[in-house]
Formats: sequence, C-alpha cells, structure tokens
Amino acid sequence: MYEYADYFDKEKRKEPYGSYAEELDDYLRLLDMMLEGYLRFKGLSKEQKLFSRGLVITESEMEAYFEMPPYFREADIWDPVMAMSCAEGFDYISDRVKATITEKTSEEYKEKLPIEYLKNKLSLDRTGILSLILVIAPELDRKYERIFGFLQDDIKAKRPTIGLVYALLRRMTPREVSGRFIPEIEEPEIYSQVFLRGITDFSLDTVLTVDPIIRKMIVGQYKKESIKRFPFWEYTEKEDIPLFFEEAGEATEGILFSGNQPFCYLENEDWETVAHIIYKLCEKRKERLYILDINLFSGLSADKRRECISALYLRMILDDGNLLVNFEPENIPEGQTKNDFRLDEALSELTGLCRGKCIILAGQGKEPGSLAAYGIPSLYIAPPDVELRIGIWEHFIASDDVAISEDVEIADLADCYDIPYSMIRKVCSHVTESAKLLKDAKIDRELIRESLRQINQVNFSHLATYVRTVYTWEDLTIDPKEMGVLRTACDRYRMRNRIGDKWGLKKKNAYGNGVSILLYGPPGTGKTMAAQVIARELSLPLYRVDVSQIFSKYIGETEKNLRAVFEAASKANVILFFDEADALFSKRTEISQSNDKYSNSETAYLLQKIEEYDGLTILATNYYNNFDSAFVRRITYSAHMDRPGEDARYELWTSILPPETEIRKDIDFHFLARQFELSGSNIKAILYSAAYMAGAEEKPVGPEHIVRAIQYEFQKTGRLIDRGEFGMYGVYLI
Repeated sequence: MYEYADYFDKEKRKEPYGSYAEELDDYLRLLDMMLEGYLRFKGLSKEQKLFSRGLVITESEMEAYFEMPPYFREADIWDPVMAMSCAEGFDYISDRVKATITEKTSEEYKEKLPIEYLKNKLSLDRTGILSLILVIAPELDRKYERIFGFLQDDIKAKRPTIGLVYALLRRMTPREVSGRFIPEIEEPEIYSQVFLRGITDFSLDTVLTVDPIIRKMIVGQYKKESIKRFPFWEYTEKEDIPLFFEEAGEATEGILFSGNQPFCYLENEDWETVAHIIYKLCEKRKERLYILDINLFSGLSADKRRECISALYLRMILDDGNLLVNFEPENIPEGQTKNDFRLDEALSELTGLCRGKCIILAGQGKEPGSLAAYGIPSLYIAPPDVELRIGIWEHFIASDDVAISEDVEIADLADCYDIPYSMIRKVCSHVTESAKLLKDAKIDRELIRESLRQINQVNFSHLATYVRTVYTWEDLTIDPKEMGVLRTACDRYRMRNRIGDKWGLKKKNAYGNGVSILLYGPPGTGKTMAAQVIARELSLPLYRVDVSQIFSKYIGETEKNLRAVFEAASKANVILFFDEADALFSKRTEISQSNDKYSNSETAYLLQKIEEYDGLTILATNYYNNFDSAFVRRITYSAHMDRPGEDARYELWTSILPPETEIRKDIDFHFLARQFELSGSNIKAILYSAAYMAGAEEKPVGPEHIVRAIQYEFQKTGRLIDRGEFGMYGVYLI
C-alpha cells in the first residue's frame, strides 16, 4: 500500500502554491490515499469479485468481519497507519497554504486558494473538507464514479453519500471520535445547508451535493453564478451614489450588525428607499446585499424552499452577504389563500440565515401587523423632506452628456414633486436618455412632466382621464386680478414645503398641506384652459375627474368612487380637475327624506378628501351660487372667470390662430370684438372653423369665412341671427 511519502513531495512542503490547480491536486492526492487504504480494507486484489444485481462484495471481506468478536468488529476498522498518513497529508497542505498566504496575497487568496477560502468561510474541519473533495472529485475525473460505486456496494451509486464519508472517517479516526453518523463540526448548520441542501431527515444513503458556485470556485472558474431560478437577487447601485438618508442609516446600522435581533421590520412607502439604505451600509463594510421576495418564497414547495435557503445561505457566507426581505404579507401569492400564508414557517426557515446579523423585513408602508406577535421590532423611515429631495434631484439629474434647460428649477421640482427616492431616480434616468435623442439634448420642464406621467402610471379606471396641457399664461385672457390669484396659487403650491417647513406653517395646518382652487364663471370663459395653464406652469400631470362616473344611486358607492380617485392620485403626484363640480358640491339641503341625508354625507366626505389630499385640486363650475358656502370657505383660492371685455375679446380675435395661418388684412377685428359679446371658447371655435373653411378653398382666412363660422356658432347655441348686427359683413351671411 502506498502511504504519505509516496503521494506527497516533501521537498515542496514549504513551497507556496502558485495556483488553484496545485492546491486542488494536493487534496486529490490526499483523497486517493484515503480511498486506496479503504479499497485495500475492502479486499481489493485478494480474490475475484462477485457481481450480482449491482452488488459488489468479496467473500474475504465478509469472513474477516465475522472472524472476530462483535466488540472488535468496529474497532478493527480504524487503521493507525492510515490515520497518521492522512494527518500528515492535511498538515502538508496546511504548511503550503501558510507559505502562500502573505500580506501581499491575502486579498487575492480567494482565487489562488479557493479550498482554503471555503474552509475558512464555511468553518470546515477535516470532515467538512473531506466531504467537499468527495463531492467535487467525480466532476473532475469519472474514475471516481467507479470507485464510489465499488466502495458503496452499488455500481449505480456514483456520487458520495454520508455513509462513504462515515466509512472513510472511521479508517482515520479512533472509535470514540468517529462513533457518530455525522461527525461534529464547528457549525453543524453549515454541513446541513451546504452539503445536504437543507435536508434534515438523512441516512447513510443520503447523497452529498454542493451548490454550483462552490464547484466553480474550486476549479478556478468563479464568477457570480446566475440565481434567476430562485426568488432572490443581488441588489447593487452605482458606486458614486451617496447615502441620502443618513439619520435612518445610523438608526438601522446599529440593528443590522449588532447580532442582537434576528429580524427587524423597516416601514417606508418606497421599498427602494430601504434597499438603498441597507445597501450603502453593506457597501461601507464591503459586504453584499441580497433581496428575497417573501411572497414568491412562501409560494414554493417545501423542497424548493429548502433549496432556496441553502443557495441563499451559501451566498451570504461566501460573499459576506446581508438579507433584505421584501415583506408584504397583504400580497398573497397567486393560487394561495390567506390561510396558506404561514408566517411562522417562513420566519422559522429564515432564522438559520442570520449568522450574527439581523435580517431586515421591509414593506411599502404596510403596518407590521402580525409581526408584533413574534416580538419583531419595527422602525419607521420617514419619506424624504424637500431638502433631501433637492439633494437627490441634483445628484441624479446631473449629466455630462445632457444640458439642463433654464426653466428647470431643482428646488421647485423637489417641492412640487412629492415623490420618493426611487421615482426621482427613474425620472432622472428617463429624461436623460430621452433628451439624448433630441436635437437640442436638453432636459426641460415639459420633458420631466411627461416622463413622470409615463413612469408613474395612474390607474383611475373609468373615473378620470389624462388631459394634455397645451396652453400657457399668454393664452389665458382674464382679468389681471384673477390672473394674480392663479399665479399666487401656483407659487404657494410650488413652495408649500420649503416655506411651510422653514416658517413652521405646516405644524399649524390642521387640514394638510394641499392646495385647492375654485374656478367659477359662465361657460366658455376659460376655466378648463386655466386648469391646463396651472398644470403646465407646475409641470404636473392633469387628470379630469368624470363626475358622471363618480355619482351612483347606490348608497356608499359615491364615497367609494371618491376614495378610489384620491387614493390613486396620492400615489401619483397629479392635479385632480373636477369640471362642473357644482354637481358634487351643491348646497346641503334640509333632510326631508332619506336621500337628502346621504347626499349631504357625500358632500361632506368629498370635502374631507380634498382637505386630506396633499396635492393640488382644481374645481370648475358655471354656477357659483349653487355651491355650499361652508365648502367655499375651505377652498384655498377662488378665481372668477368672467366673459372677456371688448379689449380682451380683440386680443383673443388676433392671437388665437397660430402665426402660420394666412389671414387677410382687411378683416376688422375691432368691429368683431365690439359687436359680438362672445366668450373665449366661442371665439376660438369660430376662428378654427373659419381657418378650416379657408384651407379647404385654398384661400387665406377672409371675412366671408369668419361670418359663416359665426353663423354656425350662433345656430349651434340657438342664438337668433340679426343681419343688421353684422353691419358691412352681413352680405356674407348664407
């Protein structure tokens, strides 16, 4: 039989390893020496082997076993010579490892000495290393498959089992040490998770296996292994992103790395905010962060969950990983019921991953609920205030490739857009990439507003629709005083957080920090246009609420629809526009029948939701007198949109059509403005109708087109046509 001196070159005992291959070769030599000794013990070359249905056994082996008293049968298995040779082999490898690891190579020994790295990270003793080499051997040379089949008395048993480890260990270990199925190691949990993939009900026939990442490491091909088949992933950010939430980071750091708590729940409306904080804390310690989706995990079968835990466990150990669990128990996986969601089982399975660290459970604004019953502490992380949002905007919108337009004020964006960290990141990335496709390559307010709308899609169902904003202050022709009211309202909304926080106004505001505007006046006076102007000024998406869809004859349905509208809006940072709002905000009546009581409650409920809404609400009505006076007092601003005077009408007649439109110079717009008391919407309809008639005739817009358009407009509204009212233009009447 060959022994230690035959397998190892003593001249190299103090020589450092040059590569992973040299370390691996020495461990395979050690394995060959152990296997040879066991093969000799099994009676190799003593006589002809007998093969029967895959069973491999020798007569001499059976005779030798029963020739001695029962007590000595087990004791005789230990071979002191083999034990000494194995110990020498382990010491030989250890000496070469020590010669390899110096101050210069300590940082890169993961690649040069992968088995030593695994030994340290997994806290493996010689039993663990033996298991590791046994598992990897058939991956390197198929001769081991035949040897394992022979030693395990089954030609089909090509992979090592616990029984084989136990048998080899008994050859090199005295009985009092090896008298256990699984030899005790420093961390038994590792042996179960790494080599048995979470199996706890094992036997001597249980096959050992390891994660593919270990195989890759041992053969020097370590790369980040794909984990797409598991419901967890590695979270990363760019290196230049700072920790924006410093206070929350300090509070969380003490929990995450203290080892005092196995779990902690972090509550925040934006889940990525929590991921950002934990990632930056891990990055500071040069550790990795893994994310586990608890819903997907809980939906797996028991075997799949064990496999997932083992894979995650291994990565957390090898990569100094930390775990953040996307924890929202309200969202039950498809195909399950609430009764299927076993929180206690999920937490029990995750507990083994702690290893002296805290597993962070995070939810998007969900209350911990049943977590409190398990004694799990919770920490609320407040959303970013306006000053913090300014810093986030400034960091992510900055780009060397794209310029920022002069109309973009970062402070205004941060104040108007009360959006979380993740949304700011997405919007900045989207506008930067979109601007690169444009000729000017500039980020302007319109691009930001449209990007926000596209990224933050709002599901209003049939209750509200998006309105494109095309008008500016120049298009709005109203009384200068009312114009001042609208500009003041915009300024208040634009700076409501900065001024409110700085001067303490928000603390004294019992009705929230939102702004509401009431636009009232006759039809066609520009109320809808004013709403669009405000939305464009603030660069916020505008959604018109369909009042007809809000109302319901069924008790409670109106309130339900209103709640759905405001809940959707609160998540999207949009302007809600209630046109013909008098239908919803009519005066409360004396209760003479049951319907009156419910109608009054609907009005009160809507008032409550508007006051609670932290955004901007615009109400428009043609009938101001129908509004409940108590409600009007709670509106932040109101603006009267009256019919335009003669001067305003002249400005409308001469400014509505674009400069590209060909217009004859002989049209007397002063006469039209003086003679016809029309609203802005009437004048716009007339001019556009005239332009299309002139275009069809391939002529410039002339008085004949305008007169015919006025005639059509009068007929549409039921107004009588007086030929004398048209003066010299009466000849064009049809």
